[in-house]
Amino acid sequence: MGQIMSYKVEGKGNGMRTDAVAGKHTIAIDEPVSFGGKDSAIDPLSAFLSSLIACENVMAQLISNEMKFDLQGISFEVDGSLDLAGLMGDISVKPYFQQVAVKAFLETSETEERILELQQAVDQRCPVFRTIKDAGIPIENHWVKAKATV
Repeated sequence: MGQIMSYKVEGKGNGMRTDAVAGKHTIAIDEPVSFGGKDSAIDPLSAFLSSLIACENVMAQLISNEMKFDLQGISFEVDGSLDLAGLMGDISVKPYFQQVAVKAFLETSETEERILELQQAVDQRCPVFRTIKDAGIPIENHWVKAKATV
């Protein structure tokens, strides 16, 4: 086995808002007013999806260096859908995402084949992606060359 890293986050709830601390960094998470929060910060499920694309970005940076892949920039869109009935107490409905779809747009001179190779390596090694996938949640990952801006 390799090196084991541990992660610790502490948090304090105040109504629907949670202020979390990891080392010297803080993040606030809240719910919109329609869900009983004050809309003072990102909601938990959007924070979860943000973690997914942040993790994919980190892995893309690491793996592109290993592959000598020309990654000049990368941007993401991620969508997740779930049935709110599950988290509202209907035990017949699963309370987690029913599906997740990621789109990545790469600024690169590389071919579509190399982009696919990078994406497959990220799919294999990204901890957040694999957590979702290995939990049996349908997740799609589609990486394409970004359209050139003039």
